[in-house]
Amino acid sequence: MKAHRYYYTTRDLLLMAALAALGGISSTYINFIGDFFQSFLGFAGTTQWAAGLHVLWLVLAVGLTKKTGAGTLTGILKGGVELFSGNTHGLLILLVDLVAGIVVDLGVLPFRKRDHWTIYALTGGLAAASNVLVFQLFAAIPADILTMGLIGLIALVAFVSGMIFAGMLGSGLLATLRRSGLVKDQQVQPLGRKARWIVIVSAILLAGGLFGYLKIPRAGAGVTITGAVSSPYQFTPAGSNIEETVVSSAADGMTQSYQGYPLAEILADADPEEKADLVLLQAADGYAFFISFEELGDNPAIVLQAQGKGNSQVFNVAGPQSKKAWVNGVVEIRLIQSSPLDIVIRGDHYLFIPNEWIESMDSTYLDLGDGPAKFQGVPLASLLDKMAPGLTAGAVLAVNTEGDQLSLPLEEIQEDEGMRIFVDLGQDQVGYALAHLEGEVYLTELESVIVP
Repeated sequence: MKAHRYYYTTRDLLLMAALAALGGISSTYINFIGDFFQSFLGFAGTTQWAAGLHVLWLVLAVGLTKKTGAGTLTGILKGGVELFSGNTHGLLILLVDLVAGIVVDLGVLPFRKRDHWTIYALTGGLAAASNVLVFQLFAAIPADILTMGLIGLIALVAFVSGMIFAGMLGSGLLATLRRSGLVKDQQVQPLGRKARWIVIVSAILLAGGLFGYLKIPRAGAGVTITGAVSSPYQFTPAGSNIEETVVSSAADGMTQSYQGYPLAEILADADPEEKADLVLLQAADGYAFFISFEELGDNPAIVLQAQGKGNSQVFNVAGPQSKKAWVNGVVEIRLIQSSPLDIVIRGDHYLFIPNEWIESMDSTYLDLGDGPAKFQGVPLASLLDKMAPGLTAGAVLAVNTEGDQLSLPLEEIQEDEGMRIFVDLGQDQVGYALAHLEGEVYLTELESVIVP
């Protein structure tokens, strides 16, 4: 009896899973490198010089398996790794990786002889540029030709990066692996034309469905304004007298012009309480970030954009100083009273104020008692070093409101940036938790951190 032959072998699946895991984890550190160059050079496109490194893994998957759909499947897996490891873009990162995978598969499809560096360079460049275009679809739509030209320039930088790091580097790695004998290509089981088109159309439909979900996430009812306000209400453009305005904001080394409803005016209609000093922006997909009430007053370019009409209307926040606060698919805006965390170092008292550390925060999923949710946290080592540089060996004592205590070696904290103080944004006030970026929770309802 002839054994049934599957299109994807166990080897193929293991290769794609391994490449997706490597790509998903490395993308976080690649972003750090891109941010460093952005802060150092300070002009548009400098964050995209390494865009090809995000796509390299998809090109390797196609080159090692030589099968249609390998790029798409690896893109889905890679996006899942990034999503569940706390990527701040939420579900959007899954769409970004999925589209890149589709582009890689479609890029090699027309060629009979696919295993050539020029083909890998072309597909890698297109896939890297697709990241910029997908992100732009969910950002503020530029209102002037100059800004659109700059976006095109950034996409070009990403394209060149994809050619070099995904295409040429990927082709070189494949050749090296084959020469060393580590990779022994197997005979490819042919995929019928009908089945091939089923794979391609299914991937495109999946990307389109995810795009639609992200663009129209349970919207249509407006945005709820709640928390520390005297008059909570549901904001909708049709039910408000606030006029839409065109504003400009400098971000990533360029100035963008876009339109929306001033967020400060929207919140003013809810009559905020005097104690409110943080604004939490909650998205339909679970992602959340916050800005300070002070920034809201100093930055008139922060607006709430309305896209679509009727039940398909979706709301995005644009204009904050931190890109993490450009939240898409906003369903709730909650005003909160912050209560600083007391940090005592060798008898001296310091305060951890969340809105002063926004740029140092990274997010992950934690269960603080009400089920898994995404929280933002700051490395405890960074806090201690900023407040009291040069601390030597000792212990760090964490105390919560119920009197529970946890003692940790100072050296262990200084060597592990995953040990963080996470901000728990409650209904109308702020709490804190000591937890690890990998998901382990050490102490909730944190009241103070003490270095004796």
